[in-house]
Amino acid sequence: MAASHQIARRYIFAISALSTLFITVGCATSSPTEPTPYIKAASANNYGYSSMELSASEYRIMFKATQATPADKVQEFTLYRAAELAQKQGYDWVAIVKTDIERKTRTGKKVVRESNNSVPTVLRDEQCTMSGCNEVAQPFETSDADLRVEKTKTKDIYYSIVARMGNSQAAAGDQAFRTSEILSKHPSAAN
Repeated sequence: MAASHQIARRYIFAISALSTLFITVGCATSSPTEPTPYIKAASANNYGYSSMELSASEYRIMFKATQATPADKVQEFTLYRAAELAQKQGYDWVAIVKTDIERKTRTGKKVVRESNNSVPTVLRDEQCTMSGCNEVAQPFETSDADLRVEKTKTKDIYYSIVARMGNSQAAAGDQAFRTSEILSKHPSAAN
């Protein structure tokens, strides 16, 4: 009987560990209810940045973000990406020549735990040896039975810029930024 309890516990632990892994992997991509970090968009439907070359010295940089992402961060992310592209192309200056913003409503989903009790229950079992029997307590992983999916209306933000690059401020434009100054501070660093 004790062996079957131990096998059952290992099975439940394995299932719980896999569930946690899948939830963690799922959360690695940006959630529609959390601020979007500085990440590359995995596809057109994902959050993050993407870019398109318009000419040898101009790029369109797009950033799809959740409404929970501060507007100044979205602007900082697109400018940082423009500076990365300018540096990669060998340019020292980058200027924003056009901006565009659009908001689209969508239904976001968030996993919520119903109960506040996150302490695992204790499984009590009797273990017997030649010298007698003792009650042994082992933590039992909490189940996912109290999880539910909550739907909320959110607005995705589609922000894009056209960036002009050059090897001088005059070539990029009067409002150009030096790429080395922009790249000196990663946008995900705390302000």
